[in-house]
Amino acid sequence: MRCRFALPVLLAALALAGCGEEHAGSDPHEAVLPAGVVRPADAKTDQDTNPANLASAVITYSFGQLPQYIDDASFRLLPHDVRQTSTPGETTTRGYRITVPRTSLVLDTVYTASPTTAETRQLASAWTVDVTLDGRHVPNPARHWVFYRNNGPQICRIYFPGDLGSLAMGANSMVFRPLAAGRHRLVVRLEQRLPPAPPARLVADYRLLVLDRGPNARERAIAPEEDEPPPPSNRTPLSFRTGSSF
Repeated sequence: MRCRFALPVLLAALALAGCGEEHAGSDPHEAVLPAGVVRPADAKTDQDTNPANLASAVITYSFGQLPQYIDDASFRLLPHDVRQTSTPGETTTRGYRITVPRTSLVLDTVYTASPTTAETRQLASAWTVDVTLDGRHVPNPARHWVFYRNNGPQICRIYFPGDLGSLAMGANSMVFRPLAAGRHRLVVRLEQRLPPAPPARLVADYRLLVLDRGPNARERAIAPEEDEPPPPSNRTPLSFRTGSSF
């Protein structure tokens, strides 16, 4: 996949949330996922599969601008609630039931956006992220933060036209290698702290059914070809979108 997907949204809607502090692994009694389940944050990758590129692919998909499979179905993008609306003192939960082949899964836990990198990182620092797969924690989730600018060399899956073309982005994004066939539960727990307000919490609960096969021809066909035209740009502001756009 090459650079060709436009995602126009309002700056105010984008600057909603992020996460920045380490959580899992701080308690020695927590069960931690073994090495190899999640791609290392510093893994050597090419331009198409670097962390910024895949993180932005998830956002693009969640806005309805990209199919759920990319790169010949080597990656399945997990949906993300792009509104990221939180309420101080309350927990908001969103659930998903997804059937997938045995392929890599790309998860964005949370993202931030701002005109400046410093502000993007400040937004991110207000959040703590914890991710569990089948009850075991992803170690050091803060290592999976990636910060980049939309028009920079790291980013290829998403760009913002016009005056939004140079937004600084932050995304806590991780890649799960193909899981064993069967049922799995992937849970993201976020806590936003904006004193003096009480913490706000967001939970994303993914109930996964992994099939005992790799991607088939139909799923590979869903993944867009590198040389095909980009999808039509959706210029409807985030607050006015409805249905599957979220």
